[in-house]
Amino acid sequence: MRKILIIGLLFIAFFARSQEVAFPKISGWIEDGKVLKFNKDNLYEHIDGASEFYLSYGFENLQVASWSNNGAELTIEVYDHADPLHGYGIYSIEKSAKAVTFPVGLEGNGDAATFNFVAGKYYVKMNGTLLEKVPGFSLKAIAEVFSTSLCAKPEYPKVVGMFPKENQVPNTCQYVPTEFMGLGFLGSALRAKYNLSGEEITFFILERSDRITVEQIVTKFISYADAKIKKPAEGDFLLKDPFNGMVYLRWKGNFLIGATGFSDKKKVISLLDQISGKL
Repeated sequence: MRKILIIGLLFIAFFARSQEVAFPKISGWIEDGKVLKFNKDNLYEHIDGASEFYLSYGFENLQVASWSNNGAELTIEVYDHADPLHGYGIYSIEKSAKAVTFPVGLEGNGDAATFNFVAGKYYVKMNGTLLEKVPGFSLKAIAEVFSTSLCAKPEYPKVVGMFPKENQVPNTCQYVPTEFMGLGFLGSALRAKYNLSGEEITFFILERSDRITVEQIVTKFISYADAKIKKPAEGDFLLKDPFNGMVYLRWKGNFLIGATGFSDKKKVISLLDQISGKL
């Protein structure tokens, strides 16, 4: 009985991850053939050369559908990631620094020929050719309807909200899933850039499951920076990274926050105080 129950639970979990996407019905457009499906093992067949990058963001599966209308063509790709943080992460990294964003799903951006958005754990990429041949057609309008079927009430990952909005450089809040700052022991982190007194400074947040894990990261960073600190305790550290320059760190519980790219540590303390106040 126990084995049957376990098998049943595994089947349900697999079914949930492989759930069919309800692609939109688009008036006047003809859907071309069947929906293409890709998983972790064959994603490279669709995005050869970029599959490993997507896998690092907790990629689970991809479903692709295409339509045509009088010579115009439309393709919608729905990337299913492990959770909303990873879905937001891949969107945030691929978003142009100059993008104008819209409240479509969680957030979207694009133009007349392309439109990308994130909704919950789904990252959606829409693109078309000769769309101008279809009077009144709008990718953004299609995205607004489609996004609600994927996630009715998307919310920014909690850690994103820990970054203050004031002085934040647009489109720089990004999630890095591995080797933050090029350092394997740092693992994943969320980062954002701020313009403070004419200087663009990067702030970051690492969240871990417990303080012991953060202590291990801090200890490794101290050793890497060759700092003369025997046993770190929660608080602030000013370290010199051989490749990233001066790094200001603040360890608080299961969080490690910090800043790089500053000329004067006084510039970063006030904003770090704002971030730590939200932890």
